[in-house]
Amino acid sequence: MNPGGRGERGSEQPMIDVHSHILPMVDDGAEDIEEAIEIARIYEENGVEKAIATPHFIEGTNSSTKEKNSAILDRLNEALADNGINLRVYLGNEIYVTMDVLKYLKDGLISSLNSSRYLLIELPMLDIPLYIEQLIYQLLLKGYVPVIAHPERNARIVENPNILYDLITKGALAQLNLPSLEGMYGEEVKSTGEILLKHNMIHFVGTDIHMPHGMASKIKRSIEILKSFTDLETLDRITNINSQCILDNKPIEVDSPIQYKKQRSFLYFLKSKLNLGGDK
Repeated sequence: MNPGGRGERGSEQPMIDVHSHILPMVDDGAEDIEEAIEIARIYEENGVEKAIATPHFIEGTNSSTKEKNSAILDRLNEALADNGINLRVYLGNEIYVTMDVLKYLKDGLISSLNSSRYLLIELPMLDIPLYIEQLIYQLLLKGYVPVIAHPERNARIVENPNILYDLITKGALAQLNLPSLEGMYGEEVKSTGEILLKHNMIHFVGTDIHMPHGMASKIKRSIEILKSFTDLETLDRITNINSQCILDNKPIEVDSPIQYKKQRSFLYFLKSKLNLGGDK
């Protein structure tokens, strides 16, 4: 697949960040407009011209509503323009998984990504909800496409990347945190991110930036690492083309995911040869 014929030339367009906590005063991201402007300057230094603000929405907590987020977003974009910063921020949410996602959308409490068909869904870090496949099915029936945030950080997917494979075959998409490739969350998460990239299980990348320092601010460096795990066509798609489809609310053409086959260790083969047992 070669959308737009741009694969041979590589990523010519600036990265679009689909996962950001730049929106101030609403969650554990930017504390105020001034800190949000600092984050915006990091984007500017790294050539990022578009980002989707995805404040946390967690059922049962005092999460900021879509109406409040939208008002703060207007103030933020005005402040960016006043400061001569070439960054446009759009509205979304990072929605902690719940069976009531559709209800919260209908009630106007949460936002899809730039009011598109795409929803950023966060899984628990340590488990996979039993109802996740049912939720994906219900969202697809209503015309929404769930995008799973940073699956490489989920402990169950770290143990078995094919859990994500199954969710993608059911209709979900997935977004990788760039800092995962830098080892920000540990070696196991880094290794899982590499596996998912190599097996066509990543469709977007994001910084998940919360504050104006740390590995999440090293966007150019992370992109260089990303290049070592993807071809130029895929790089273009997951950093820009697919993300622009979100902003334009257009369908995304994706390659089929590849099932992960765990490499057998040398010790396993040695035991097999000597008939000493081993994993079956």
